[in-house]
Amino acid sequence: MKAFLSYLGYGFFWTVAWLPTPVHYLFSDFLFLLLYSLVGYRKAVVRENLFHAFPQKSDEERQEIERKFYRHLCDLIVEEVRMIHISTRELQRRVEFSELDYQRFEEMNRKKIHCILASAHYGNWEWANAFTAATSYYVMAVYKPLHDKVIEKLLTRARMRWLDEVVPMSRVYRKIYSYHQQGLPVMSYFVADQSPLPFETEYFTRFLNQETAVFMGIEKIARKFGDPVYFLVMKKKKRGHYKLEFHDCCLDPRNEAPYAITEKHVRMLERFIMEQPEYWLWSHRRWKYRIKDVKKNKVKISPLLKENAEDG
Repeated sequence: MKAFLSYLGYGFFWTVAWLPTPVHYLFSDFLFLLLYSLVGYRKAVVRENLFHAFPQKSDEERQEIERKFYRHLCDLIVEEVRMIHISTRELQRRVEFSELDYQRFEEMNRKKIHCILASAHYGNWEWANAFTAATSYYVMAVYKPLHDKVIEKLLTRARMRWLDEVVPMSRVYRKIYSYHQQGLPVMSYFVADQSPLPFETEYFTRFLNQETAVFMGIEKIARKFGDPVYFLVMKKKKRGHYKLEFHDCCLDPRNEAPYAITEKHVRMLERFIMEQPEYWLWSHRRWKYRIKDVKKNKVKISPLLKENAEDG
């Protein structure tokens, strides 16, 4: 039955994706009423996350962020569906990026410089494909496999319209090693704010006022191969329109102190969230695991947390 429902969902989304973009935003308005006002989709999770992230804000301020987040979440859902059939021309009309950034990366590609893009569940990270469609770089996106393989197949099929390769996290190191061996310059795209499982956890830091486990993959790969790291952020200008920005994160990774690269991209994301919190994915169960859930001798604890960890 579960497989049948997944294939049914596959067919439904594939069909609905053909509808014009304005129609999708009508669906978004309906979804907002359904998910926020009627069903209350993950409201407990969202409210708990906002409470711990912004204890200094009033209940009214957090409720306003919550309402704006659900508006954005519903837009995000229909934009994800629209991505299945949206034309490259329309996508690039809806996502702007600077010519200077484009030329900078084109020059790096000509010089055969590998690079890493660290991104997050902020704005509409999937529509960053507006840039990957334009660049001459070979682009590899790193993903965390879904439990529903049918829906994962649908998303992969949509993403592969503008990407050269998608690789699960477990294989990314070997892939990048092979690209370096081949002399093929690659732009590796990571969504860096996902939560590692306890057995995967190597590092805890402070993020949005909470102890947070962070994947170390970006830092390990950057140090090993000397690949510069950039932070990519998708800022929402208005409904259905975004601005893609690239920020220097670490241009000389082999000369950075341990954990410095990780701290840099975590602090960058934190800054963007503090500026416009409604555009981060608050419904994500980001803080499922704490230091107490992991054997302390297996993880490094950031100085930002060390005093609190020792007291606990």
